[in-house]
Amino acid sequence: MEIGYNVFMNTILTTLNAKYIHSSLALRNLKAYCQTAYPNIVLLEFTINDPLDSIISVLAAHQPDLLGFSCYIWNIRPTLDIIDSIKKVLPECMILLGGPEVSYNGAEIMKDNSLIDFIVTGEGEQSFHELLDSLVQERSLESVDGLIWRKDSEVMQNCDRNPILLDSIPFAYEGGIQSLQNKIIYYETSRGCPFQCQYCLSSAIGRVRFLQLERVKKELFWFVRSGVKQVKLVDRTFNCSPSRAKELFEYLIQLGGSTNFHFEMAGDLIDEEMLEILKTAPAGMFQFEIGVQSTNEDTLNAIQRKTDINKIEYAVSQLINMDNIHIHLDLIVGLPEENLESLAQSINRTLSLKPHKLQLGFLKLLRGTGLREESQKYNYRYTSYPPYEVLSNHVLSFSDLSLAKKLEELLELYYNSHRFEKALAYLASKKNLNYFAVFAELVDYWERNEYFQLSHSYISLYEYLLDYVSTLNNMDEELFHQLLCFDFVRYEKPGKYPKGLEPLKETSRKCRTRLYDFLRLEKNLGRFLPEWKGYTPKQILRWVHVEVFDYPLHQAGDLTYDKKRTVILFDYLHRQGVKNQSKISVINI
Repeated sequence: MEIGYNVFMNTILTTLNAKYIHSSLALRNLKAYCQTAYPNIVLLEFTINDPLDSIISVLAAHQPDLLGFSCYIWNIRPTLDIIDSIKKVLPECMILLGGPEVSYNGAEIMKDNSLIDFIVTGEGEQSFHELLDSLVQERSLESVDGLIWRKDSEVMQNCDRNPILLDSIPFAYEGGIQSLQNKIIYYETSRGCPFQCQYCLSSAIGRVRFLQLERVKKELFWFVRSGVKQVKLVDRTFNCSPSRAKELFEYLIQLGGSTNFHFEMAGDLIDEEMLEILKTAPAGMFQFEIGVQSTNEDTLNAIQRKTDINKIEYAVSQLINMDNIHIHLDLIVGLPEENLESLAQSINRTLSLKPHKLQLGFLKLLRGTGLREESQKYNYRYTSYPPYEVLSNHVLSFSDLSLAKKLEELLELYYNSHRFEKALAYLASKKNLNYFAVFAELVDYWERNEYFQLSHSYISLYEYLLDYVSTLNNMDEELFHQLLCFDFVRYEKPGKYPKGLEPLKETSRKCRTRLYDFLRLEKNLGRFLPEWKGYTPKQILRWVHVEVFDYPLHQAGDLTYDKKRTVILFDYLHRQGVKNQSKISVINI
């Protein structure tokens, strides 16, 4: 008769997530895979921002016999510090590491860190289960594939483990999601990637393996039925099988519900049939992260990224026009052959598509990737400690990368926030749509005023931009002021205005009085605010605002306006589109 597992060992699995809203799918997969034989494994999650002494205290209080850490570039250094203290407090506790940061040089890590007892490399589910079996049953560890361990004073490295059958891993959330309130839930329907991008660890995993389609549908239904707020799929290229992706999109659209699903997509694999399906998705159901990485063909060839930029541009433009799916595009700074001029072209070409978010990532030379192995070919200099971020290469200097870092910060504040759309479009129009030049000059302005060293309220960002434009030539400052004011009130109902954008008090008072009279007439509600029918003017006034402009700023186009007094009503309760902007109506009061 088999003796119960808990007689032998108290096992804790833990990790330090990058942010509080993150959760660890890897730990949950390990626990799910071992649940039948070892039902009492405990998961404990922390963040890299938690005090180390607090983490150590919590872990030590559980008195683990085996303590396993999931290791990544963002947490390996504090993880090793935690292990150092834990072994002093609990010297008999066995330490296990796993994850991408220890999978490619595990033997070296073991030799440099004598406190580590085991490292599981690659996919860990089956290896972890077999390790537990061996420890509990006091069997030799030599037969556990994917394991690095110690035999007396020698570090032993077993054979690599072959890829496991994904359907052998039980659903990670079968036990519920009570501990994941207000956190992103991660889910995978496939492992591997069909592409060989030399900066990415997925290129080393091999062929793509899929969960059975009916199982995926069942689990997606579970998320929707449970009212999960957001599910982020970690599939490296969700639509690498377009027919499978189409079937799942159709299924989710048919399901309905309020869950948001985030997918990493290959833009050039989005065909007309997929676009027709996606047109029918409710706004907010899907969000796509599409990796452009670079628009430079020499760069794409150097990293062995097989992609069609023209097809990506077409698909993204169609998706943006549909206005029901949030589109997040990625570029990577520091790739081979991408100098500052090329980076500017990549940024301009990508922003011309008007994505809802553009993320500038900075190349990390990860262990196990082709680019790290060929780092000398491109004269890469990078940090010797995680996250191994590039400091310079054969075409980018450190100062170039420093400029790109600051430009990325301003992109996040001004472009990705959606608070400055018309103002930025106007500035870009003065630079022949050279957004890179706009942001590079704004970086210079911020540096002169030492704004990068300060924290900022959202109102101060408008004030900085207003002052910045006053330093430029060939600007219609009157028009720009009104464009910026439109941006400000479009986003949320104003309380305090940015300095320089305040309306005249007399005008503001008169507008509010006239707006009250306007809202009293049922015909006006029926025409402009049908959603408010049956509400009193006082109730409606809490959620609407009116602003008077000298130009018809509600019109789309090239930002060349003839002067015309225009009164715009903003409805902040009934927002529209992926960007969740207030509904606007032109009225006469």
